[in-house]
Amino acid sequence: MPLTDYVALVSLTSDVPTRSLLQVAAALQKQVTRDFGPIWGLPATVDAFEDLSSVPSDYYPIVVFGDGDELKQRLAFDIGEQPAIQLIDQFEQGWVTGIHLNAFTRQPFALVAATDTWTVAASHELLEMLADTYGNRLIGAAHPTLPDVRVKYLLEVCDPCQSAWYPVNGVRVSDFYTPRYFDPVRVGASRYSFTGALEYPLHVLDGGYITWLDPDVSALYQWHGPGTEPVLLADFAALASTNVPLRTLVDSNPVSPRITETSLNPAPSVGAFDADTAVSDASRGTARRTAEAIVSLAATTW
Repeated sequence: MPLTDYVALVSLTSDVPTRSLLQVAAALQKQVTRDFGPIWGLPATVDAFEDLSSVPSDYYPIVVFGDGDELKQRLAFDIGEQPAIQLIDQFEQGWVTGIHLNAFTRQPFALVAATDTWTVAASHELLEMLADTYGNRLIGAAHPTLPDVRVKYLLEVCDPCQSAWYPVNGVRVSDFYTPRYFDPVRVGASRYSFTGALEYPLHVLDGGYITWLDPDVSALYQWHGPGTEPVLLADFAALASTNVPLRTLVDSNPVSPRITETSLNPAPSVGAFDADTAVSDASRGTARRTAEAIVSLAATTW
């Protein structure tokens, strides 16, 4: 049985209050337990914490942040004013990427901007952190445009379908591909992503991408889907000059497509676009009935 990973969801911005953080953490936990874990065989827990100082040392943090000034204030509370100022300065100058791997502690972590798409981004980062904790796992398969050439793909379970979301507890979360995504042939009964948005091996949706290492020239390439040409991210010299994880190179490169509100769409299998409203209505109704039960039971003890 594989070891359980422990993930901490922390908000360092007032744009994501504790109430929202708790709701999203519950949705991400259900996604991991019900959807992702059984397919990939990777158990994990997801818990919300009020601040970084409350996170146990063996947890993988996913940190939601807002504007720079607010981030400095929140970090100053946790680590001190001067270290916080220095860290933000390094981050803004690109010296610290802060994506997937902490260069100082070697502890995996992720950063998520507090935008309208933050729940999908948090889900995306969570699942990729669990599937490839240290961001260097490679899988051999055919080249996306040259079937006779074999390359090694970086295991990024959400990137090809990052524009597709589905609801969990009414919260939008990211679609992800299955281990069958790298199969050499298409089989009708196979499932290539959880929602079915990916319909065949190496399928890439609009707004998604895949990244691979070409073993012939030792260079890192990316493909943004049908109608595009492969993009060189890092040549042999660039890869030889750094020891940061491949995923950090990908995520910090401006060429890599980002998740935006305009690029996101519900997966074709999603029936109700207003699932969040339905969930909220059901929760309020259940809360009323629970409150009535509590009052009724409490009355018998008075």
